[in-house]
Amino acid sequence: MLARYWQALVNRLDRPGRRLLLTVPGSLWVTFKYRSPCLVYWRDGAWIHHYRGAKIPHESLGRAAPPDVFTAEARDLLIYGYTPRLGDTVVAVGAGIGRETLLFSRLVGDRGRVVALEAHPRTYLRLASLCRVNRLENVTLLQVAASDRDGTATISDDEHHLQNTMLTADGIEVPASRLDSLAADLGITQIDLLTMNIEGAEWLAIRGLGQIIGSIRNVCISCHDFLADEVGSEQLRTKALVRDFLIEYGFAVSGRDDAAEPWTRDYLYGVNTHSLN
Repeated sequence: MLARYWQALVNRLDRPGRRLLLTVPGSLWVTFKYRSPCLVYWRDGAWIHHYRGAKIPHESLGRAAPPDVFTAEARDLLIYGYTPRLGDTVVAVGAGIGRETLLFSRLVGDRGRVVALEAHPRTYLRLASLCRVNRLENVTLLQVAASDRDGTATISDDEHHLQNTMLTADGIEVPASRLDSLAADLGITQIDLLTMNIEGAEWLAIRGLGQIIGSIRNVCISCHDFLADEVGSEQLRTKALVRDFLIEYGFAVSGRDDAAEPWTRDYLYGVNTHSLN
């Protein structure tokens, strides 16, 4: 009942000229909802949820969870094989709305570097907003798709950012680049952790690694065979291809075959046996 009244109030006031009236009740509501002190306010087209430790922007008031909840999935999935250290260089391909970017930025510290790639323009704006309000000065943002060639690519334009993929003939055109080209442009000579979650296009991205693959110490790649099983598209079945590719280039590869969730079972973790960890 209380939630219904609250939503009615938000629907009435969440519009230009009225949002300031939601600052105090919104802060109290979010603090109560998540049991975590929070100040909310509207800025630059988003509700900023200011928790201890981080600010999480969201288009809807009350939809941004505290930092430990916001980054929980990234902690579970992306640093399962290797946890970035102070001074590391991390490249996140398919950075989404910034869950891993915020986590990695904190882990590598001022002497480290995070390069976050997100192809979809709307999702990229969410990512850029997160980095801006938290002043993540060790993060380099690129609105580009990782591919096997430089130029452009087509990405779908679904409402939910986790559903957009390059494996489509319809959608919007975005810049595309090989990862070795990006590394050269950015002066990157070593990557301590490469993460990738690009909805079935991981095979295209790893073919664009070129010689930089020898300078990558650890990888975490989300494959999407579970989606192939769900929707019947063999284009999405990349796990065997990615595993064989990594092994060919000297990575010791492991997975989580005993995980309960099918998407977790499709993650591959690799350690470059030619480098020291």
